[in-house]
Amino acid sequence: MPANNKNWVSGISSIRFVLALVVFLSHLPDPFIAFFKAQHNIFGTIAGVTMSHLFCGPTAVIAFFIISGFVIHYPLKDSKSIAVIPFLTRRWLRVGIPMLAISLVAARYGMFWSIPLWSLYCELFYYTIYPFMRAIKITWINKLYCAYGLSGIVIGLFIADNIWFSHHIHFRGVYWYAGLAIINLPCWLLGVLLALRIDKITDKVSTGKIWLYRFLMVALGALCIELKWRAHINFDYSVVVLALAFYKWLQQEILYYRDHRPWGFTEYLGNFSYTLYLCHMLLIAAISHFFAMTIYTWVVYILLTLILSYLVYLVLEYPAHRLAQRVSRAMAGK
Repeated sequence: MPANNKNWVSGISSIRFVLALVVFLSHLPDPFIAFFKAQHNIFGTIAGVTMSHLFCGPTAVIAFFIISGFVIHYPLKDSKSIAVIPFLTRRWLRVGIPMLAISLVAARYGMFWSIPLWSLYCELFYYTIYPFMRAIKITWINKLYCAYGLSGIVIGLFIADNIWFSHHIHFRGVYWYAGLAIINLPCWLLGVLLALRIDKITDKVSTGKIWLYRFLMVALGALCIELKWRAHINFDYSVVVLALAFYKWLQQEILYYRDHRPWGFTEYLGNFSYTLYLCHMLLIAAISHFFAMTIYTWVVYILLTLILSYLVYLVLEYPAHRLAQRVSRAMAGK
């Protein structure tokens, strides 16, 4: 394990918060977009268009998948075997308890649709198959190639359904419910591959270089939005291809944080990134009952959502995390 491992572990926590924030802001109505466009001048138009392309939630989710594969495999990459039942118990309880609780609350108020269940189903699927994938006697790079092949097959099988979804937002079809875990599997395996390779890379990453990478990732997210709006190319197509770029970016982030301490505040905020991701749309809807979204209340929405997410983390996610640890250790006999 690298000598500066603690730095980049903290860095990943910071990145998780930023990604959750991007997903949240991509769903939060932005009154500044209409405000700037209403100025009817070139500067207002540029500002409005830029803000409408600034936050791409699907690309942030793909980065989450890569990080998930990385943090799952890195501690286990040199192990010949793992305790499957304790491993699965810990992961399922860690994700499942908050997911179930928030889903029940959302369903109670007719907002079950607001929970990003598709990505959580994908995560649970990847955790479940991970021990079995370890047992397959081929290299992880070949497993990645196979995953890309399966992803292409599923996209091909359901392409008509996906094109329909691109034009009819209320219809999600078989593709949405059955295919996304397979389609996005290469993204998760890119994280596994990164875990295998990261200790062998000795490159130094400067502050200027890492900010260039971050800017390019925002630009790629804007490109995905533009492809969706203009060419009806669904995010499920574009982000799987661009996952390779996000793999390279996250590699640079880890290398950067080997030599640079992350900002402690964002590192701490990373602790409740899952809660923010899970319930932000439910909280936005709850806040909207008290005051409308305007250019004057936009920041208030952001602050209240962050505060309420943190409280939910303390009440729900943190105890679930601790419970998952205790049960897993008990099952492992430690």
